[in-house]
This record gives sequence, structure tokens and C-alpha cells, in this order.
Amino acid sequence: MFTLIPAFHYGWQKMQTFFWVFAGFTLFLSASDILGSLKIKAFNIDELIMLDQGWKLIPGQFYVWMAVIMAMIILVNFFIVTLVLGALRGDKPLEYLSGKLHLLPSYIILMLFKYLLIAAGLLLLIVPGILIMLGLYFAEYLLVDKGLTPVDAIKSSWNITRSFRTGIFFFEVNVFLISYLLSFPQSLWPDTPLTFAILVLVNMIWLPVAWHAAGHIYRYVSENQIRNP
Repeated sequence: MFTLIPAFHYGWQKMQTFFWVFAGFTLFLSASDILGSLKIKAFNIDELIMLDQGWKLIPGQFYVWMAVIMAMIILVNFFIVTLVLGALRGDKPLEYLSGKLHLLPSYIILMLFKYLLIAAGLLLLIVPGILIMLGLYFAEYLLVDKGLTPVDAIKSSWNITRSFRTGIFFFEVNVFLISYLLSFPQSLWPDTPLTFAILVLVNMIWLPVAWHAAGHIYRYVSENQIRNP
């Protein structure tokens, strides 16, 4: 079983080495987070979802906006995973990325299918959704790293994570808790320019650490699965 300290230590080192490679992606995700928060308040989504069948009152414009943001996040996620794998394999990340661009259509199909499976599991009873999320955790890594089809990437991720899902779960819990603690200014002074600036600065350091830590865990899981199929 892997431990989290080496993963975060690796993430910290890689964050420093490739800081500027990932800076643009962290800025985009930070902007998406800020815009999402502002849009939710502008459309009064928090109040509407508390009403009986309040989802029917949510304007169609909000759903369109969410779909566009989701599509952009999937695209950005492709670049992030590919750059993380490039750094993991000891290649120049941008050169590694250029050799993997042909996988982008398959990646989009995979992520849509993966999100649908997780959403279906969450609708069933929450726990199935979590189990599906853990089982498919490295599907996109396998698609990019091994050049697998979306279906094969899903099957392979399900197999290689079988003995490591508890560890992956605790990794995700740690990432969530650290992210929550780092965003504490938002709870003290919500939606102010100062807290938005702090959020951006924190994300530029923390998000690449978490991304590279996940890459480290992927390497550990895939290599140990090969040794112990």
C-alpha cells in the first residue's frame, strides 16, 4: 500500500520544477471557480435547489453555461494529465504533449462516459458512485500513457485499482481537506477581490502539487499491478 507523504513530496518537487508549465491551467481553473461562485449567486441557485422541484425554476442559460464550462474543464484536464505524465516519464512535458494530441477525441469520449457512470452511481445511493469513481480513477491516465481505447482504459483502471482503492480514497480526502483549509479566507470575507487574489495564488501552488502527487500514485499503482497481477 502506498503512503501519501512520498506522493505529496514528489508533487511539491515537480511543482517547483514545472511551475510555469502549469501556471496557465491553474489560472483558468481559478477563474472558472470564481465565475462559478458568482454565477450561482447571480441565478440564486442555492435558494432554488432548496425548493420542492426547484430545479425546474433554474433558467436554461445556467445549464448552457455549465455545459460550456464542463467542456472547457475536460479539455484542460487532458492537458494537465498529459503534462503530468510527461514529467513522470522524464520527458519534456510539452514535447510529450505534442505526441499525445491525437488522443484528445478518445479522451473526451472517455471522460463523458466516466462522468455519466459516476453520476449514475451517485444517483443510486452515493456509495456506488464513490466506488465507481475510485475504480475509474486512473482511466484517463491509462488512455494517455498506454494509448488505450476508452473502453479498455476503463477496464484497465478498474483492474489496477482493485487493491488500492482505500489508499486512493484517503488521498482524495486529504486533497479535499487541504483545499478546504487553504480556502478559509473565502469563508471569512466571501467574494471580495482580496479573497479571489488569495485563491488564485494558493491554487497556483497547491493544484500542481496535487496533480503531480496523483501522477506519483498512478505510477506506483500501475507498476505494482504489473509485478502482482
